[in-house]
Amino acid sequence: MPELLPAIDIAVAIEPSDFLGRMAEIGRKSDHFDVEDMRESAGSPDLEIINFRFKEENPHDRLGFQLIAHRDNSNRIAVEVRASDWSPDPPTRNVYCEAAKHLTSELLKVYNKTYGARLRLRIVSNDHHRFTMTKRTASLLDSFMVLANTSSLHPLDWRRFYALVREGRQEIPQGELRAALRKAGFSAEKAVCLSELYEHLWAFKRL
Repeated sequence: MPELLPAIDIAVAIEPSDFLGRMAEIGRKSDHFDVEDMRESAGSPDLEIINFRFKEENPHDRLGFQLIAHRDNSNRIAVEVRASDWSPDPPTRNVYCEAAKHLTSELLKVYNKTYGARLRLRIVSNDHHRFTMTKRTASLLDSFMVLANTSSLHPLDWRRFYALVREGRQEIPQGELRAALRKAGFSAEKAVCLSELYEHLWAFKRL
């Protein structure tokens, strides 16, 4: 199984949509990014997304990142780094984190100076003291991800997803599951929705 990539986010104290709008403007003015505002077309009323595609030469093909605001966690903006071809592929945790820092550092520096803020990236630790996936959990997750139609889940895909909850003996933290789904080819929106559904199903299972 590929190394699980960490969840990365930014804590904000203003309305998420205002933060996204400010960052989009800073990204456009920097001339280093093609910026796509998807707040009207994210496919879910609970999500607001801004895409940043890096225009400069780098080791990864079509490198960029997304800022994702979710209604249920409005004080934290998720950061998802994306590339159509990583070097190495799949990326290690260090490569992924360095890409996130490289892409966002200058934008956050400008934001902090402009708005008198002190925003920074939070990279969630993947160390074994916090969460270690058992072989059984990893096998169930692999069974779902390897065979899944990432664009539109088939009934058999859903059956394997439900088996991940039903037969699993440990709950995968939402950040780890979302990162694993993104690595498996799911879009940011689908990874968020599936990881939240997984969390709700586990809450029901505990009842």
